[in-house]
Amino acid sequence: MSLNYKELRRLFIWIKCLGRSTVLFTFTLDRGITWESASTMLDEKRKDGLSSAHDGFYESKREWLGRRHFALAFESSASGMFKIVRPAVGESLREMPLAELKNKYRKISSLEKARSGWEDEYEVSSKQCMHGPNCKLGNFCTVGRRIQEVNVLGGLILPVWGTIEKALSKQARHSHKRLRVVRIETTTDNRRIVGLLVPNAAVESVLQDLAWVQDIED
Repeated sequence: MSLNYKELRRLFIWIKCLGRSTVLFTFTLDRGITWESASTMLDEKRKDGLSSAHDGFYESKREWLGRRHFALAFESSASGMFKIVRPAVGESLREMPLAELKNKYRKISSLEKARSGWEDEYEVSSKQCMHGPNCKLGNFCTVGRRIQEVNVLGGLILPVWGTIEKALSKQARHSHKRLRVVRIETTTDNRRIVGLLVPNAAVESVLQDLAWVQDIED
């Protein structure tokens, strides 16, 4: 997973009494795993003599919106449990039992078929979520989307905490109402930022409310 900082500061509010600012940083997050990286992971397992007969590339038995999904599975340190790596979202936090793996996926014997399917899903997931181009949430949906935009409010937060909380409370989805403190480290320049995560769908609302606060300060 890689995280790049875009030189984009869409908000710059001075808190006059303290002479400091609150800044909205926008990042590009790539959660995916390339075919080359996935192949290397599997090769290293085999070279170390740690692979099992069930390790390898798989495709889903069922189609989702006319497409099958691909995955790399290899046995973890827990017997009978498998780590799952997907083109769009990388390694899953949840390990999968062998029985579930066999129920949902079939192992691919053709390396070329696995490569083609993996690269296709990797490319498609950079532009859309797993619900397809007609998803009701549009670009705000991040389910299965490889490349995402992440917005973090950094700098001076406490004076505008209540304003941010109020702006998030207007959001339709419950998950977008929560205040979450995150720590970001970029992969290109090792930049570290601690701040509040702002859901994409809530950015405009937060900006509007903070602009109102700025008008009051002025």
